[in-house]
Amino acid sequence: MTKDFIYFKNKAKLAFRKRQYSRVLEILSCANVFLENLNAKQSLYFTMLCMLSDMALEYEDEARALFEYYQVIHNKNNLEAEEIVLEMIENFDKNLYALNLAIWSLQEAEIDKNDGILYEDFEVHSAKVGFKEAFEDLMFSSKIIFTNKNEFLFFVRNLVKFGFEDIAINYFENAGNLLFYDKDFMRLYRKILQNKKV
Repeated sequence: MTKDFIYFKNKAKLAFRKRQYSRVLEILSCANVFLENLNAKQSLYFTMLCMLSDMALEYEDEARALFEYYQVIHNKNNLEAEEIVLEMIENFDKNLYALNLAIWSLQEAEIDKNDGILYEDFEVHSAKVGFKEAFEDLMFSSKIIFTNKNEFLFFVRNLVKFGFEDIAINYFENAGNLLFYDKDFMRLYRKILQNKKV
């Protein structure tokens, strides 16, 4: 190993231990400029330390644990210590990406769930302008969120009362099979279907 490599290596390692991760990145950037003939092992070490420092800026505990793990396997003369740690960093990044993707999906589902109006708010609007106009105002722009069975039943009865039988049937059919186990829902559903046939 060259004297210059050891100088930059020790300086960067000390900065990492002092939790000065941005400083490590500066040191390694300078080393990249000044050291032209690094061998593959030296280059791999700098890459590993750079990635650990970058990781530590957001995930310090995980990066420090990987650095300590590197020290242990390196001291056991493991010739692939840098590659092992780099692979672990890559796996961490992949898992983090997968986790972020899952969180994003959950947030999107939450947004979809919240992209509507509570039935009680719909009732307030309906009291001001009438059921038919309130429903027509919201029919294509918002979902109505019901918090209990009675809200749903009252709403569907009003749909039928104001001439929206097809929409009432759609509400039933889109609500799923659980409704068909409830006698009140079934009674109303049958009544709507019978009225529809007449």
